[in-house]
Parts: sequence; C-alpha cells; structure tokens
Amino acid sequence: MTLHHFIGANKKLPIGDFGYSPTFKPISELKIKGVSFNKKLFRKNRYKSEHSLLKVYETEEDAYGIDIIHLAHEYEAVVNKFTHPYIYEIQGYLHSNNTTGQRKSIQSLFLYIEEHISKGDTIELYSCLDGYEDEDKDESLDLVINLKTQQFGKHLKFKDINHLSQIFYLEDKQYILIKK
Repeated sequence: MTLHHFIGANKKLPIGDFGYSPTFKPISELKIKGVSFNKKLFRKNRYKSEHSLLKVYETEEDAYGIDIIHLAHEYEAVVNKFTHPYIYEIQGYLHSNNTTGQRKSIQSLFLYIEEHISKGDTIELYSCLDGYEDEDKDESLDLVINLKTQQFGKHLKFKDINHLSQIFYLEDKQYILIKK
C-alpha cells in the first residue's frame, strides 16, 4: 500500500517540485546503451531535432526531491487532521531514511519548510496509507519539531537540516507539528 504525505499551513504554499537536481542535455549528447538516435526518430517523435534538450539526472541522488501538489478530492478526508486551512499533498520518499536519496527527499522537505514559513509560524505534516484518510491519527506518534531550537520531540536535538534528514521519517497515521 502507498503511504501518502500531506502538509498544512496558515498561508498558501507554492506548488511544484523542489530539491531535484536535473541537468538539461541535447539528445545528441546522450549515450544510452542499445539506443541509436537517428534523423527518422526525430521526425516521428515529439523532439524537433537532435538538439532538443532532455532533463537528465547525473546521479541517482539528483533524482530525489519533493513535489507539492494541490490536495486531490479523494484525499479531502485528511483535512480534519489539520488545524491550518491550506492543505497540500507531498510526493516524495519520506517514509524511510535508509538511502541517500530518501534522506535528500527529507532534506528537501525541511529546506522547503524553512524557506516558506515565517519565523514564529508552524507547519503541520500528516501521513496515512491510501484509503485510510478518514481513520483517526495515532496520537502516540505525534511529534513536535522546533527548527529554531533544533529540538526533535522531547528528548533529541539535531545539529542542522542534514542531521534532521538522517533521524526523521514519516509513519502511517503520524501527525507532526513543525515550529520555526
């Protein structure tokens, strides 16, 4: 099953993709094993010429980040988990921190939060499995993260966003309040 992530704020947040590190290269420069780029391909395809640019990720980690999108109608049941009026879905690998790519997605989330909320404001996060949006949150998983004091829950301190990305991940039915 898919674990969905949501973010709530007191103000409208920018939507889009954040944290990814693509480069753009002409098709003619790409070397893909088993693929030959010839003039016929360009006439039949949507690419105008061998000079058309494609988004390329140089490393696997470059392909990780987050997407903030408008809340789809089928997920509106999560709105009651939030106190803030503006709710969005977050797409990204936030359910684990085992790989550098997953940690980069988490880091991208916190960099996004730091950039888009004001000092003294809060952001809410909530995660749940697909189809379980109307079930109660698990209050034993509730957590407060204070970015100003670098406090993670009641007992842990973190050094910076990079360190936070190594200790943080979202669980099913978990609510998190983030203070700045």
